[in-house]
Amino acid sequence: MVEEFEFFRKVQLHYCQVRFHVRLSYTIFHKKEKLLLAHGILRCRVEPHSQMVEYRISLESEAASRPYSEKATILFSTVYEEIPQQSVKMTDVPAYQLRYSVPIVYDWQAFIIEGMSTALSKGVLQPVFDKYRFVDKQGKEIDAKLKVAAVMVDWYNESINS
Repeated sequence: MVEEFEFFRKVQLHYCQVRFHVRLSYTIFHKKEKLLLAHGILRCRVEPHSQMVEYRISLESEAASRPYSEKATILFSTVYEEIPQQSVKMTDVPAYQLRYSVPIVYDWQAFIIEGMSTALSKGVLQPVFDKYRFVDKQGKEIDAKLKVAAVMVDWYNESINS
């Protein structure tokens, strides 16, 4: 059995930063996508008042851009707004929450790692990127329809070859 304060302290000490890489794709022309690599850090935080473990991400990607284009057919037309060169940047964005039970008589390390694996899955990260918008030259938000293609996790804070 682990005391709740000890659980809090150990999570903050050992699981405060896990590096990861996300390969994203976005549409540049009709049926033409481009890949983008983002480097990030997953932080794990324990909130003892609500008994929640919160997983938050911060990341920055390579530069992305897209020229203006249109695709017209008989039934409909699609406009792809111009995206000036910029990076996907997120700071301390909530990705996943998990409730822990007290007393902590279970394998808390496996519990935390399982939560981190879930937080860094394509299914959990995709809604985070669905909310992200690029900004055009006039400051208008543009949805580039970012898609999570792959996630690579650096569990031991070593370099990942991409």
